[in-house]
Amino acid sequence: MKPNTEGLSTEDIRKYFQRICEEAEGLMRDYDPRLILEWTDTNLIEGACFQVDVRIQKDGAHTGSIAMTLAKEDIMQIGGLFGAVAGKGAIADYTLDMNLREVITHGTDAATVKVTWHEHLVVNAPGHPDASSEARGRLTADAEADCVHLVVREEGHLALGMALCSGTVRLTVSD
Repeated sequence: MKPNTEGLSTEDIRKYFQRICEEAEGLMRDYDPRLILEWTDTNLIEGACFQVDVRIQKDGAHTGSIAMTLAKEDIMQIGGLFGAVAGKGAIADYTLDMNLREVITHGTDAATVKVTWHEHLVVNAPGHPDASSEARGRLTADAEADCVHLVVREEGHLALGMALCSGTVRLTVSD
């Protein structure tokens, strides 16, 4: 295979992040925990590290904050826990969108990327098996995060190497 001698372009990065959004939506819609973990493993390089600061609001009121530093292994474990807790019918709606704000390339195989992520998740609460989905409660999470990512090209494909993110999650619980 001929090595890529051209640098990453803003369009390469935009296509990669758009693909992340499309694939994440499909994975959540189809809900196969094994495929979600495989996808995560493919899109995070070994040694990836994420620093995340999140403010949490419930029904419009500030309820807390979380600051976490997560290695790739931590993210894989969280994905596995989510897969164990959420069942196939639990995810009622999911969307992931992004606004690419800036791309700074670093040679042929890396770029620093500033992006704002918008994530919307609606989860049906567990209920009696005979109850209709309308009779069960719902948790809606709307998240917005400003992130700086290191994107690298490894073995011919792009992946995330690190992230610094700060955002807000707005939770709404309904009957």
